[in-house]
Amino acid sequence: MFEVLSRGKLTTLLFHKVPQVRHPLMPAEPALADFSAILDATLRRFRVLPLEDAINALRAGNLPINSACITFDDGYPEWRTGVLPVLESRGVHATFFITAGQFTGLPMWNEHILHAVNIAPPETPPLRLPGLPALSFATQQDRQTGVALLDEHLKYQAPAVQAQLLDLLDQHTGFDRKQIPTMSVEDLRYLHAKGFGIGGHSVTHPILSRCTPQQAFEEIAGAREQLESLIRGKVTSFAYPNGTPGKDFGREHIEMVHRAGYRYAVTTHRGVASANTPLMQIPRFTPWGPSARRMDLQFLRNMLQRNTLIPEDATNGRRALMVAFHFPPQSGSSGILRTLNFVKNLSAAGWNSSVLTATPGVFEEQSNDLVASIPSTTHVVRATALDAARHLSIGGKYPRVFALPDRWSSWWLPAVWAGMREIRHTRPDLIWSTYPFATAHMIGGALCRLSGLPWVADFRDPMIRQGHPTDPLQLRVWHWLEAQILQHAAACVFTTPHAAQTYRQRYPAHAGKCHVIENGFDEAAFEQAAPSREGVAPERLLLLHSGLIYPEERDPSTFFAAVRALIDTGELDPARLCIRFRAPRHDAEVLAYAASYGLQACVEVAPPIPYQNAIAEMMGADLLLVFQGSIFNTQIPAKIYEYLRAQRPVFAVLDPVGGTAAQLRRFEAVFFADIASTDAIRSALQHALAALQSDDLPAALQRNRDQVMVYSRKAQTVRLQQLFDELVNARKELVA
Repeated sequence: MFEVLSRGKLTTLLFHKVPQVRHPLMPAEPALADFSAILDATLRRFRVLPLEDAINALRAGNLPINSACITFDDGYPEWRTGVLPVLESRGVHATFFITAGQFTGLPMWNEHILHAVNIAPPETPPLRLPGLPALSFATQQDRQTGVALLDEHLKYQAPAVQAQLLDLLDQHTGFDRKQIPTMSVEDLRYLHAKGFGIGGHSVTHPILSRCTPQQAFEEIAGAREQLESLIRGKVTSFAYPNGTPGKDFGREHIEMVHRAGYRYAVTTHRGVASANTPLMQIPRFTPWGPSARRMDLQFLRNMLQRNTLIPEDATNGRRALMVAFHFPPQSGSSGILRTLNFVKNLSAAGWNSSVLTATPGVFEEQSNDLVASIPSTTHVVRATALDAARHLSIGGKYPRVFALPDRWSSWWLPAVWAGMREIRHTRPDLIWSTYPFATAHMIGGALCRLSGLPWVADFRDPMIRQGHPTDPLQLRVWHWLEAQILQHAAACVFTTPHAAQTYRQRYPAHAGKCHVIENGFDEAAFEQAAPSREGVAPERLLLLHSGLIYPEERDPSTFFAAVRALIDTGELDPARLCIRFRAPRHDAEVLAYAASYGLQACVEVAPPIPYQNAIAEMMGADLLLVFQGSIFNTQIPAKIYEYLRAQRPVFAVLDPVGGTAAQLRRFEAVFFADIASTDAIRSALQHALAALQSDDLPAALQRNRDQVMVYSRKAQTVRLQQLFDELVNARKELVA
């Protein structure tokens, strides 16, 4: 039952103070022993994940079944001595949402009430406050009742009124608010240093709906600013005070949380999160037991709870439905970054997006490191897809029809169905599809015909080129599909002028539809990165190739031959040389090439790393390598723009007449060599190694950085946005 109900669902548990023993005035509050029992019951049923990892996996569509997260709200000194040892003894992660005001002498109002009532002498006269009956402190029961009534009454007061009432309470009981025990900065940093998550929970814990807009935003943004300054790290999550959607916070506060820079937020409404749950409204609940069996029922009931959500869909701006097979969590392709960065930057420019992609099980390689970059307002729709070579083959063979137009053709029907449902739901202004794979354009074309929306086909590179595809039937299908795309698409986009010109000549009747929007780089990734050599000592020479190597089309053998020659003449010391191929996919072939030239000691194949780390590694290398055979002459890899932005010299082994060579010639500190000539590569390497010692190199690299900024994804998105606007405006004029 749990496995069925929890598939694709995230259970998030909420706790608060958890004292060592129950406070006499808060007898219903769970103590540490109660929390330990609840945690053990949770661990029998769930796999507890860090909240950020779980939300990324939920967004990526690869959340493990029976997943749960642990969260705490407010901020208490008891956490360090009580809760943390319990969590650590069981190897459990948790996220702590903390009110930041307590670190500047502003304790939470509910703790204020508890301690003021607790110290009031029994002979204290009854307290009379507007809107409340007279509150006596004569007996323990009176005090319990007083705390409950004061909590309920003060909770929904405006901050100024709440402060006045607390002052009256202090005056009546003789309480000094400085006596309230609060979490210390040292406690906060201890939590963070232990690897636990830290989130914002406002500054003073007011009900946001009782605040003015300015007060509410200061509470939301101020918490993040204060916490980040104290832990010297990022705070990306927020918990709404009290947290009931529609009562304690509204749509305007969700927008404030977005604007303050948080990536996701949690509520106190019961239920579980699914892939369609807005990131700013992740539900939570507290299991109360007391027995494990009762908690099982509470867990099941929570899984069936219907979420109360505040609609977040933007009513202003335009919207695109973007069809992309290559999208997180798929990894191993630069096409992921093209689509992802278009989505991010279109969102910032007022174009909202829905992304229609594949279920993650079809991806050969997965990584969730880029999922956090997907804007929280972006709908991600995942349609079932199978890879014929892996999922539909017997003994490594499958019918040819399963590979038409490509191995992922099974994605077509589910994606068209899901795409039309998304079109009806979000009413986009246009459809965009991106190659590879050809099936993506088949989906885009079908949605265009069914909906009547304008369609932009992002070819990136030519579908058909010399020797590709090799299968005659597939080649005929692609010729037919290519012609259909040029006929029915409102615009076609290519990453190089050469590729666009090829299609203008191939389809002269549709030449006006062909546009160029180059590949590029994500400036934000570089702003957040510091140079790293990933384990290579500074005294060694690090030559780095980052990304795929195709054994035939990006063959490094002539490069290895040139390196071998320089080693043999003593111009290179193999003991001080590291040639690293980061995530080449064809590991065995690269190592075999290296071994054939006796370079095993200085050539290494390294596994994939998160994108941010890969950028940092580029920035730390001595020389960045690119290989590009003549078959790719119409293409320019996105890698070269990242290389140039990394401000490191580039060593390009390629066909001198190709598009990549033409683009790189615009920049300095780039050393070219014909991929077919070992002698040319050897000579170019000699020049490159000498240039590494030149005093002029830093200035040349800075000029490269300035020049390459026109290829930032943000700049490229401006051109895409302009194209989108032109097409939508033209359609409106036609309809009018």
